[in-house]
Amino acid sequence: MHDLEFISLQEALAGEYSLERELGRGGMGIVYLAREVQLDRLVAIKLLPRSLADRPDVRERFLREARMAASLSHPHIVPIYRVGEAKGLVYFVMAYVNGETLGERLRSRGPLPITVATRLFREVTWALSYAHGRGIVHRDVKPDNILIEADTGRALVTDFGIARGAEQNEITDPGRVMGTAHFMSPEQGASAPVDGRSDFYSLGVVTYLAVSGKLPFDAPSVPALLAKHATENAPALTSVAPTIPASLASVIERCLRKNPEERWASGEALVEALDAASTPARAKLPMALRVWAQNDDPMKPGYVAWYWLFTLQFVLIRRPTDLLMAPVLAIPLIPMGLYHARKTYKALSAGYGLRDLRTALAAWQSERREEILFEASAEEPRWAKWMRRSTYVLGLGTLVAFRRVLHVMGVSEAILLGTLGLSTMVMFTGSNVLGVRLISPRFRARLVGGVRSAILNSKFGEWVVKRLTPKTRTGAAELAYRPTEMALGMAVGDLFAALPKPYRDDLFDLPAVVERLELHAAAARARMEEMNALLDAAGPDRPSPEAQKLVDAREAAKRELGDSVAALEAVRLDLLRLHGGAVDLRPITTVLEAARELGEQLDRLNQAHREVAAIRPIPLDLRPHTPA
Repeated sequence: MHDLEFISLQEALAGEYSLERELGRGGMGIVYLAREVQLDRLVAIKLLPRSLADRPDVRERFLREARMAASLSHPHIVPIYRVGEAKGLVYFVMAYVNGETLGERLRSRGPLPITVATRLFREVTWALSYAHGRGIVHRDVKPDNILIEADTGRALVTDFGIARGAEQNEITDPGRVMGTAHFMSPEQGASAPVDGRSDFYSLGVVTYLAVSGKLPFDAPSVPALLAKHATENAPALTSVAPTIPASLASVIERCLRKNPEERWASGEALVEALDAASTPARAKLPMALRVWAQNDDPMKPGYVAWYWLFTLQFVLIRRPTDLLMAPVLAIPLIPMGLYHARKTYKALSAGYGLRDLRTALAAWQSERREEILFEASAEEPRWAKWMRRSTYVLGLGTLVAFRRVLHVMGVSEAILLGTLGLSTMVMFTGSNVLGVRLISPRFRARLVGGVRSAILNSKFGEWVVKRLTPKTRTGAAELAYRPTEMALGMAVGDLFAALPKPYRDDLFDLPAVVERLELHAAAARARMEEMNALLDAAGPDRPSPEAQKLVDAREAAKRELGDSVAALEAVRLDLLRLHGGAVDLRPITTVLEAARELGEQLDRLNQAHREVAAIRPIPLDLRPHTPA
């Protein structure tokens, strides 16, 4: 059942837009999901309520601010396509973001993990800083004005400048201001002039809520709430979110200073402080992926026993026809395959894909190999190697003696068999007690997850994952662990796969170019982390020349990372335009050529790094991690 606003707007926009349903509403408008008829794409249309549209001053300011906001073009700002009036209705059309608002996310699942909140904080700061540089202050930063894209987890800010249209009305209307007043800066609550630092205050409140699940200020009425914002200090963030690093809490709390002069002066300063305070380690794998990666089939001992019995049978065969029993060895592969297929289906149902599984398995393999090698120590003692080899020899000797006994059952053969069997048991038990594995640690480390990795990275693995992926996902993937370049690469891959075949044929080398850029970005990120670790380890007393080399290398890695990600983003945006209805391939071919040239330049740069490092090594290891 549609309301009067829906019907009136549909009548006014008939032939241009086809409204489907209401997405949400608030004091400043109603948002509808619609289809743009000519381009056949989904859009969101926000309608100014009639009560406000009938006021000429509010109407004019709304249109002026909306047109100003439409001039913004940023990856973390929802773009506005059109601002207009029709039959007394005032509206604007913006991109439809498939996802949820931060407010919905917090209400449904509670506080965010620190790493997720930090990433969203950073992305929203970039968006606000971009707008501030163009003279636009948001004035209504709150969780419901921050969208989280379902596919990538990217934050997008919406409603830039729109709240200004009814600012006075909101402050005097308790029913309307309640949601906004919780995030309002002291100067905005006092109707004083505001600038970008007011948005940073609101963003500080949003982030405070996102990491703790609690608002810094609350009161039964709007005047009392605004008074708290103006006069009281927020409770220490570490007291309501004990797991947050103190350095990160300090960055957020500075946003909440009462005096704008004491807050962050610019978005650049805020992001720089945020980067310095953030934990350098990458976010851990989400629970669903960790469980999938480290799952161990409980029937493994049974499979081992099965293969041991048949191995023994083949060692002791007396007729060539016994080899016909070999297919029986494949029987355990059926329950084993079904077990892993069920586990994989659960991970895919949680919203993850093939790239996520490959990344999770590689991360788990690396971690498990480090554990095995650490447990075994760097160099295994000679006596341990001797025990392992002796156990092998005695075990093989027992099998040979057992086979001999089957042919000739004499006293000497029986004594030999008993002696070898007892020696093998003693040696095997002693090895276990002393912690000597029958398979060497380094060999075991190489075997960890090897079969699954080979399958998952093969065409057969791709085919299996494709068949196991459900059409309807039952969960929402936690994407914070994905570095930006990986998220972009996956988004580009999905967009490319969804293009019509003629487009894919014309852009046939796009996946290879994107993969190369993603590898360079990942390598640059690894170098940045390495340089930061070396600088931290060197301490304040490090020699100045060596410190400068580290700083220079880190800055070079930052530039390489920025260039690679920017190129990936450009390809993604052009693919989005193709999906949005564009038919001209020239823009994306131009972008693709630039991306290809950048990849080649980075190849040459990394080759030069390797040659310099080979000829003139420096005291501290600054050699870059180049992609394979």
